[in-house]
Amino acid sequence: MEREGTKATTAKRKESEMSVFSKAYLVLYNGVQTAGWGYLLFNTVKFLIEKQTVVGLWPECKTTVAIFQTLACLEVVHCMIGIVPSSALVTFMQVFSRVFMVWAILIPVKEAQDAPSLAVTFIAWGITEVVRYSYYATNLLGCSPGFLTWCRYSLFLGLYPMGVAGEMGNILYALNPIWRRRLFNIALPNKFNISFNFYYACIILMLTYVPVFPELFNHMRRQRKKILGGGSENKPEKKST
Repeated sequence: MEREGTKATTAKRKESEMSVFSKAYLVLYNGVQTAGWGYLLFNTVKFLIEKQTVVGLWPECKTTVAIFQTLACLEVVHCMIGIVPSSALVTFMQVFSRVFMVWAILIPVKEAQDAPSLAVTFIAWGITEVVRYSYYATNLLGCSPGFLTWCRYSLFLGLYPMGVAGEMGNILYALNPIWRRRLFNIALPNKFNISFNFYYACIILMLTYVPVFPELFNHMRRQRKKILGGGSENKPEKKST
């Protein structure tokens, strides 16, 4: 009995230590993301005010957006290993479209880099992520101010559609160059006996916004009602990535 008690105590201590480590890691992760997206948002707004054009915005911000958008892939891992109590599938859906936008559209297609929709995308992403990551970081520390909570669950009403419009605009600007260059296409014959047309894949991806966007948007509306709607359900969100 004494050995079992000792094992239980040791297990609880290890679990507590892991919880402290996970919290410290998540605070660091969300803090780094807040700083990164804040830097991107500042550079975007500064460039647009000074230059009065979107041409040249991509070279100014490409490294920052590539680093911090790719870093968001860790959020799927956080859900999978259980340090964040959220759906890995929903998180993957939220992360995938943006990572795809950076690495499959903006980086390889120069025409998309000069699209007016790029500025819309960066501003929507920047504001959304600064608010989201700073909310998670302060929530973990137990000091999230009321105005930040309101911003987290209210600004998405405008920023989410704005971000989707920007992303779709970027893809539209990229479609013709993708078709002309046969970008990322896999033609037959080949040893795997498969073919792939990236142009049509992009069109299919755009069509998926039709069912996916309302689902994710309504998910956020439900969260907003839960957090800001008052009553016994008005509790801070537990998610931390």
